[in-house]
Amino acid sequence: MSEQRKDSLGTSAAAPGASWPTVLVIDDEPTIRQSLEVLLETYGFQVALARDGAQGLAAFRRIEPDLVLTDIVMPNQDGIETILTMRRERPEAKIIAMSGRGSVGNTEYIDIAARLGADAAIPKPLEASKLIAAVEALMSAGHTPLPHAA
Repeated sequence: MSEQRKDSLGTSAAAPGASWPTVLVIDDEPTIRQSLEVLLETYGFQVALARDGAQGLAAFRRIEPDLVLTDIVMPNQDGIETILTMRRERPEAKIIAMSGRGSVGNTEYIDIAARLGADAAIPKPLEASKLIAAVEALMSAGHTPLPHAA
């Protein structure tokens, strides 16, 4: 977007005086991070990027995003641990988990993430319309995260 600039952290920043919701995207695949950045900016969001859970938590603490999109399977720190830590630190945080593969027993990682604190879980490959619908639903006024069954 022409009214945005990149700051020294690689975060898309709104023009002075603008107030756009911030989405933190945590994914180890550069192509996915970049695609989500472009998509979310198209819908008016400010976007911060992180390549793994550890980097994502540092950004989460520093910028306090309005919403987090996190992959589950990542090096250094996976999405499950990242979600659990975010929930402990900011129980009201809005979190969407994304995953394209993996399971424990008969339970997919994406389902585990939803049970452990993600507000929504979206399988990869991502469908832009479903992702944006989930983001907009969570960002709508008065959203209260639903309790998740253990």
